[in-house]
Amino acid sequence: MDQNRTHPRSGRPSARKILTAAAVTFAVIVAPLTLGGTVSPAVAAGESTVNLDLSGQWQFSLGDDLAWAAPAFDDSAWSAVDVPQIGGGEQFADYDGFGWYRLTFDLPAGAEGTNLVASMGFMDDVDEVYLNGARIGGSGSLPPNAKSQWFEQRSYPVPADAPVFGGTNTLAVRLYDMSGGGGWYQGPVGLFSKDALRETVLGISGPLADPSTTGWITEMLAEQASALAAGDIDAYLATLADSYFHDGRDLDRRERELRDWVAESGTLTLTDASVEIVQSSDGRLLVDTNRTISGSRDGAPFDFTPTSQEFLTVDPASQTELGNHSRFFRDYVESATEGKRREYVTYLPPSYFTEPNREFPVVYLLHGFNGGSREWEPRDFGTKLDKLYTDGGLAESIVIMPDGESLWYADHENGTPWRTMFVNDLIPQVDDEYRTIAKRAYRGLSGVSMGGFGAYSLALAYPKLFSSVASHMGALNLSAAQVGVTSPGGPDAQLKSPLTVVAGMSRQALSKYDFFFDACEFDDYAFDEAARGMDTLLTNKGVDHTWAVYSAGRHNDACWVPRIADSFGMHSDHVRAAGLVENNGPGRSYGQPRVSTGR
Repeated sequence: MDQNRTHPRSGRPSARKILTAAAVTFAVIVAPLTLGGTVSPAVAAGESTVNLDLSGQWQFSLGDDLAWAAPAFDDSAWSAVDVPQIGGGEQFADYDGFGWYRLTFDLPAGAEGTNLVASMGFMDDVDEVYLNGARIGGSGSLPPNAKSQWFEQRSYPVPADAPVFGGTNTLAVRLYDMSGGGGWYQGPVGLFSKDALRETVLGISGPLADPSTTGWITEMLAEQASALAAGDIDAYLATLADSYFHDGRDLDRRERELRDWVAESGTLTLTDASVEIVQSSDGRLLVDTNRTISGSRDGAPFDFTPTSQEFLTVDPASQTELGNHSRFFRDYVESATEGKRREYVTYLPPSYFTEPNREFPVVYLLHGFNGGSREWEPRDFGTKLDKLYTDGGLAESIVIMPDGESLWYADHENGTPWRTMFVNDLIPQVDDEYRTIAKRAYRGLSGVSMGGFGAYSLALAYPKLFSSVASHMGALNLSAAQVGVTSPGGPDAQLKSPLTVVAGMSRQALSKYDFFFDACEFDDYAFDEAARGMDTLLTNKGVDHTWAVYSAGRHNDACWVPRIADSFGMHSDHVRAAGLVENNGPGRSYGQPRVSTGR
């Protein structure tokens, strides 16, 4: 793993859990209307509320044997460990490889038919989860092509035939640690019905909607499914409010996206499963659904919207869907360069919806090695950015967090052309779909560790695109060759270390940027020396910069997360010095298509 994460969780004393009848409450989920000639969404009926905390002592063993998933396996000789283990398990401190966790617990009779979700919290790096011997989910990729998902919150729907109600159950977790520390480092850990999951894990509470409300919403969902099945995009759009915005899609973008999918696939299948309609305590009317939009691509089945839990906000007055109006969400670009989708996470600043004509600077934030775009979610980075732009008074900016895998933000010979994708596909889409100020003076880069390398390497290579650059604990002294990366184009096309690039640039060229970089004194990879080297180069060339090597700390979140006000503060000072106008117009009206200006 590239960073340390810590979150306190309380322990429980036993490796066996008993869910008593008193812990189960019952709620009636109103069944949907059945509409003739349409496919109705599956709304659960007659369910029970299940809220079973499974944190505490589990049985554990290093090693790997799929027989350990079987309920009958005797794990009495294993060690007892706390789950989760804050900051990672000591068992993985000097060990990279497989380990298994097992827990036996009881579920009472009377909760049969309940749609359960296994919340498994966060694990470093890869996992597979088995309930009573049946695999119910997994995150990341196991060897031989291992890929970490340490930053992914595990939430796995439980197949109806997997749990034993009125009897004994066994959860078995197969975990693979790739490098560094590892283990089951954060909760929540438990088995939940959807209503309990909403309240316990997601913080959404409120009663189920009344039968009348449930009826018209069920009809609206069925109308959406029928419209897509018929390729009638206008009919689908009629179910959306004029102010619709859902995970980066306003009406215009949603229409373009759906028309493209229908043109490609011919027909689309929208499936809403385990639907619950909730009158949220914050006043919203929510549809909690596991939604999929599927069709075909290149003659093969394809999920245009892979199955995920979504919360659709609906307007009772117009009986249309409003969208979630989220300001922190996952998006993707259909990359022509890569020939596939590339995910990124988008943060929209506090004034994005309240000032609909306002345009904003944009900062691209690059993650570290063995990371991904979703690693910003468990860090609650949206909340941290909100504080910078409200309490901190910084200039509000859109922040884009692309998925760079462990590719060092480079083009790879006979592999992923990440850098070309970023410049030719992702940046133009961001400028097209979001209200950015699409000019060099208002576009910056920040990065952490490997992302620090990426931020400096990209900024210095594309002076017409970027004007401010920041690095936390960055690998500024490494070249692509030193980390095993070969780019196409021969020797001259290989990426040099940022230190080498800066050494070869003139004061005039470097002075077109604002620079920030830092590290901690006891950095595990000696990137504090890289920071000192960068300071020496820029100082000798007479180039202004902001930098620090902090007197304590290592290569982890504790080193850099408390200092994000400094790096984003540099970006804020930069765009204000460039003449940023922080008001609500004049500009395009919200919902109109964006025409990019020069980059």
